[in-house]
Amino acid sequence: MFDVGQRVIVITDKGLAYDATVLERAQGDGGPGAYKVVLNDRGPEQLGQWHKACDVFQPEKSEEQEEQDSMDSFLRK
Repeated sequence: MFDVGQRVIVITDKGLAYDATVLERAQGDGGPGAYKVVLNDRGPEQLGQWHKACDVFQPEKSEEQEEQDSMDSFLRK
């Protein structure tokens, strides 16, 4: 399950892929059913698109991001 504000990658059934940010979640009986996302670096005037949960993925972290997350975790302790 993805959180509102989380950056994700969307890969549609047509093979289109893009970076996005989660705006809303739709819950179904079996858990998350869909996510409303907005393209990254777009203003708030863009309303966003709904995508099935199976089309939304967590991007792989770069070494730099993993190092930053590790440092942030250390500093919070």
